[in-house]
Amino acid sequence: MTSDAPPPPVSRRTRSGRLLSAFALALVIAFSVYLLLTLSKAGSPWIASLWFLALLPAVLSALICYIGDPDQDRPDAFFWFVPMVLVGVVDATSGLFLREGVICLIMLSPIWLVSGWIGALLLRSLRRRMRSRNTLNSSFLVIPLVAAMVEAQVPIPHEQVLLTRSVMVRASPQEIWPYAVSNPSISPREGRWTITHNIIGLPRPRATLMHGMGVGAVRAAYWGDHINFEEDITDWAPGRKLGWRFAFNNRSMQDYTDQHISPDGLFLKIDSGDYTLRPVSPGLTELTLNTRYIAKTHANLYARLWGEFLMGDTEENILTILKNRAEAAHARHARLSAAAGTG
Repeated sequence: MTSDAPPPPVSRRTRSGRLLSAFALALVIAFSVYLLLTLSKAGSPWIASLWFLALLPAVLSALICYIGDPDQDRPDAFFWFVPMVLVGVVDATSGLFLREGVICLIMLSPIWLVSGWIGALLLRSLRRRMRSRNTLNSSFLVIPLVAAMVEAQVPIPHEQVLLTRSVMVRASPQEIWPYAVSNPSISPREGRWTITHNIIGLPRPRATLMHGMGVGAVRAAYWGDHINFEEDITDWAPGRKLGWRFAFNNRSMQDYTDQHISPDGLFLKIDSGDYTLRPVSPGLTELTLNTRYIAKTHANLYARLWGEFLMGDTEENILTILKNRAEAAHARHARLSAAAGTG
């Protein structure tokens, strides 16, 4: 004869042990998946998949909540708290032991947190509708595998994106042009305060050196102490437009920012850029910096949001450097002209 009476409640000590074990199990699963994808060349694109970015954290958070709440009497705050702890532990462990870059962790955290909340709250809702507290539809454990198989059959879109920032400069196009072309030495104190440079730590431009003149010339760009790349000049109209195509001929960008985010890799291709100078009035010019890149993931919408933020910060910093230098040159010329007129 069987009884439908619920089992006795689990002791507080046992509940704590179950919760710690649940977190440990989730971390083992998360880092096993990460290592499998990282070590497998074929698995590299999955680092930027919807399955890895959105579904995996939802399932892991649900698993922790299921194991850590055997009596289904945890407060609502528990289901909000678990994903926050999971993301915090994953970030800390990844940074300390896997040497993950700050950019990757910052980009990963918001989507993992939101997905974790969805998984935890969905589990809570499902369990409250169940008759037995000791049973759970195990199908949720199969969801990641099925989703991965489905996503693998979906072609990865290649989306061309144009990022634009503009600034008004109190100088003529002719006064701005030399600084748009080349800047042999840029102080770390130049530019503007940005989250990307001052908080996240992306290196600031240190110098741009032009080799040759006109279309076909090559400009070398140096950021910080270690990053360098080239820009092949494709448009040259003094005082009007300077265009280029990026050439990343080494791994310096990856090695000193984030190993998973190559500027010419599986997920992203930073393709080309240009400065355009538009006279607004005498002594006032609109300077625009355009950057074109190709996003190549199933999460392009999310990637574009980060591109708008991180690369937008970088563009605004560069424009501020050029603006300040050109306006300072304009002011010097004005003072010299005034002195010559009075002399």
